[in-house]
Amino acid sequence: MGIEGLTLANIAEMIGGTLKGEGSRIVTSITSPEDPCPGSISPLWEKKLIPHVHPEAVLLTNKGWITENGQGVEVEDPRRALVKLLEFFDTDKNYSSPFVHETAVVSESAVIGENVTVGPGCVLSDQCRIGDGSVLAGNVWVGKHVSIGDNTLIEPGVVIYDRSTLGRNCIVHANAVIGSDGFGFMPDPEKGLLRIPQIGIAVIEDDVEIGVCSSIDRATFGETRISRGTKIDSHVKIAHNCKVGEYCIIVAQTGLAGSSTLGRGVTMAAQSGVGNHARVGDGVIAAGRAGITDDTPPNSVVSGFPAIDHKKDLRQIAAIRQLPDLIKNVKNIEKRLNGPEPENK
Repeated sequence: MGIEGLTLANIAEMIGGTLKGEGSRIVTSITSPEDPCPGSISPLWEKKLIPHVHPEAVLLTNKGWITENGQGVEVEDPRRALVKLLEFFDTDKNYSSPFVHETAVVSESAVIGENVTVGPGCVLSDQCRIGDGSVLAGNVWVGKHVSIGDNTLIEPGVVIYDRSTLGRNCIVHANAVIGSDGFGFMPDPEKGLLRIPQIGIAVIEDDVEIGVCSSIDRATFGETRISRGTKIDSHVKIAHNCKVGEYCIIVAQTGLAGSSTLGRGVTMAAQSGVGNHARVGDGVIAAGRAGITDDTPPNSVVSGFPAIDHKKDLRQIAAIRQLPDLIKNVKNIEKRLNGPEPENK
């Protein structure tokens, strides 16, 4: 994802920003301000994320937001500057024709079915099954530099995009998509909507199950991560840069918006959702059709939209159902207070 020789000074010139710190610092990647790595730059434009910024992060941010001894580039509009930077780091997307590429490393015990594409640089580990022709129908597409762990099963119609990683003992059911571009656009006065390149990856840890027709986006930068033991039902959408903790249950037609986070052991019931950048604490249970729009404390049970404490939501629902009778009673009281209506002469 990186290109040698791109300095912080180069970036400042490229995006029309103000350099803060060492202009000779080499930048090779884009990462989250919460979890930077050597050679990375981290976009930041939301004030609520400032307390979570790692002290060593090199920032691409608003004017005046970099501390006196900090490193980075300040600009008027960090989001628009990020698009330019993402376009620079965006990789070649020419994909191979349907076959197992000669540079792919395939274990002798791995099973590859008919009409399966395995791109260059892929690693298929022991006992993994990719469209096993004896049981399944094949038609699986695996992009470049994908890693698939031991004993993982990939069912028919699955698409796994470049640089995605799947751990051991995973099951990916039919027609699921892993590592596709996230849905990233921003308004532009000339183009209407400007597409934001998505250059990150998707990481699926061990013992994860992904249901039929579910979709997990690659990160805009950095990674989208599904942690160990999580079970994802059919028709679930997980957007770019989401972090899903260990042993979560995500039921059908649930959606996680970009950069949202689920803690450990979270249950998202059917048709529930989490808004952009919202953090859901460990052990939270979201009832069916719950819409979580803000950070949710650990071990909460929430429902409704916007999601609130489940018991409070039930009381509100019960109160709403009593409104017709309440309105009728109020009208009767008004009649008594106002006295009998005058008779027409």
